[in-house]
Amino acid sequence: MKRITITPDSKSIHNAIKELEKYQKFLEKQIPVFLERVAQLGVEIASVKFDGAQYDGTNDVKVTKRRDSDNYFAVVATGNATLFIEFGTGVVYPDVHPEIPSGVAGRGEFGKGKGKNRAWGYYGEAGTNGRIATNHKKAVVVTHGNPANMCMYLTAEELRREISGIAKEVFEYQ
Repeated sequence: MKRITITPDSKSIHNAIKELEKYQKFLEKQIPVFLERVAQLGVEIASVKFDGAQYDGTNDVKVTKRRDSDNYFAVVATGNATLFIEFGTGVVYPDVHPEIPSGVAGRGEFGKGKGKNRAWGYYGEAGTNGRIATNHKKAVVVTHGNPANMCMYLTAEELRREISGIAKEVFEYQ
């Protein structure tokens, strides 16, 4: 970190003010760089977590970053399976997401409520643990639901651990 030495004379104070103004411009320029780096890391971490998530069905989740302004980035997960993967489905898995919003359907109540059963069937991809039952006219996937993979929640935790290191790199002033 650069130090500014000030003596009681006006030239020293004037130079210090100039140096602080220069530093302020540097910080203003680096804020979008910092946010971009954090958002990109968030996309990378969340993408890996969603790609490796345990999920019966088609995992169609895509993670991107959205830039609303120079000083605002968002890491966004989209896809039909996003909430099912993040918060889990069915009553078999006892895990509960620590940040489930109030007023949201309880465990096993999503969709048509089939998750209240210990197992149920659907037509589609088997995914991670789904078992294909062939004694029907059409192949039916039997599932017991999915655990709460908490991909975004765990991504946020990992970003909190990394953020000070990123800040030190981006805001180092010479």
